[in-house]
Amino acid sequence: METPLIHARNPRLTPFQINATVAGGCGLALCVVFVMGRIFPAILWACVLAVALWPSYLRLRNWKPANIWQRLGAPGIFTATVAVVVAAPVAFAVFEGIREAQSFMDWVGGARLHGVSLPPSVAQLPWLGPRIAAWWLANLSNPNDAQALFRDLGPGQLVGLTRNIGPDLLHRALLFFVTLTTLFFLFRDGEAVWARCLRLAESTFGPRSSTVALHVIDAVHATVDGLVLVGFAEGLVIGIAYGLAGVPHAISFAIVTSIFATIPFGAPLIFCLAGLFLIVGGKTLAGFCVVTFGFLVVFITDHIVRPIVIGGSAKIPFLLVLLGILGGLSSLGLVGLFVGPALMAMLVAIWRELPKLTPIEDPQS
Repeated sequence: METPLIHARNPRLTPFQINATVAGGCGLALCVVFVMGRIFPAILWACVLAVALWPSYLRLRNWKPANIWQRLGAPGIFTATVAVVVAAPVAFAVFEGIREAQSFMDWVGGARLHGVSLPPSVAQLPWLGPRIAAWWLANLSNPNDAQALFRDLGPGQLVGLTRNIGPDLLHRALLFFVTLTTLFFLFRDGEAVWARCLRLAESTFGPRSSTVALHVIDAVHATVDGLVLVGFAEGLVIGIAYGLAGVPHAISFAIVTSIFATIPFGAPLIFCLAGLFLIVGGKTLAGFCVVTFGFLVVFITDHIVRPIVIGGSAKIPFLLVLLGILGGLSSLGLVGLFVGPALMAMLVAIWRELPKLTPIEDPQS
C-alpha cells in the first residue's frame, strides 16, 4: 500500500500557517534553551572560541587536502591544542593554590601560638600607617587576639571547604568537556553551519542581515584581541615589574594578573595586593613602585590601546563596547565578556542599516 502524498513539492502556506510556524519555531527554541540552560554557557564558549580561532584553524586545515585530515585530523588537533592551552594554566593555578593553602595554614598556626609582629614599614606608611598599626596591635600582635581572629580557620574548616568545592569542580569539568565537544563539531562543520545561518537570516530579515552578521564577527575578534591578548600582554609587562621588585611567587602573580587583566578594572586588585606584600615585608619603596607602575600600564592600556583595538576593529564606540563587557560579565559571567560586545555590535549595525532600508513596492498597487 502506497503512502499518500501529504506535502506538495512547493507548498503555499496561508498567513495563519506562516505565523503558526514562526510561533512554533520560537517556542521550540525557547524550550531547547530551557532544557540546555545549565550547559548553555559552555555552548556559548565554544561559539566564541570557534569564531575567534577560525582564521588560525583554516591555516591548519588547508595544510593538507586529504578529506580525513579536514574532517577529523585538523579539528581534533586544534581542539586538543585549545584544551591543553586552557587546562595547563588552570592545573598550575590549582597546584599553586594547594601549596599556598598549606603554607597559609602553617602561618595561621604560628600566629595562634606566638602572634604576628608588626613590620616596622607598616607604621611608616603615609595616611593609613597609624590606623593599620593600631588594628594590627589590637588583633594580631597578641596570641590570644590572633587566636580569636583565626578561630574559624583550621583543618576542619579547610576539609569542609574542599568538600563543597568538589561538586563545583566536577560540574565545571563537565562544562569544559561540552565546550570541547561542541568546538570540535564547529571546527568540522563550521562553514556549513555558517552558510545555513546566513541563508536563514537572509530569508527572514532580508539581504542586509549578512552585514549585521559580519559586524558581530568583527566584534568578537576585536573583543578577543582587545581583552584577551592585550590583557595577557598587560600581565606580562606587570609581571616583569614583579620579578624586578622581588614580589614573592612572581610567576603566579603574573599569571593571575594576566587573567584579571582581561576583566575591566581587574588587574589593579592583583598588583595592589602584590605591592601590599612588598610593603608588609619591609620593601616600602618597591611596593609603591609596583603599584605606581601597574596603574600607569593600566591607564595606557585602557585609554589608548584597547579603544583603538576594540573600537577600531568593531567600528563601534568604545563606550558601548565597555557597557557590553560589563553588562555581559554581570549577566553571563566570563563568557559575557564576548557575548555583550557582540550584541552591542548587532545593535549598532541594525541602527546604521535601518535608514538604508526601502520597502518593496507592491506590484498590484
